[in-house]
Amino acid sequence: MENFNDDKWITQMKKGVYELAILLLVSKQDMYGYEINNALNNLPSVSLAAGSIYPILKRMVNKNWISFYWVDSEDGPRRKYYKITEEGESVAQKRISEYEELFDSLQSLRGGLYE
Repeated sequence: MENFNDDKWITQMKKGVYELAILLLVSKQDMYGYEINNALNNLPSVSLAAGSIYPILKRMVNKNWISFYWVDSEDGPRRKYYKITEEGESVAQKRISEYEELFDSLQSLRGGLYE
């Protein structure tokens, strides 16, 4: 029997969801990296190891899906806040639509619609 903890397909699927999850989070409100990481970790299916969020955020900034600005903090060093761009909004909408279509197709197959 296959050990699902070592299932590379699940790992790859989750990697594809991180960017979308981040886009959805920052579309609601601007957030700093640690805050985004904590929000994701509240959802076990998309939790990330500490520090893993930053390369993803950098890649998303480079793609112009999110931008950032700095805010001084009274509790310590200044924080880098991320916000969604117009291009990021467009990407999020397209990916949600694709996800919903894929999910609906899988649900149809699971329900026996095509038997």
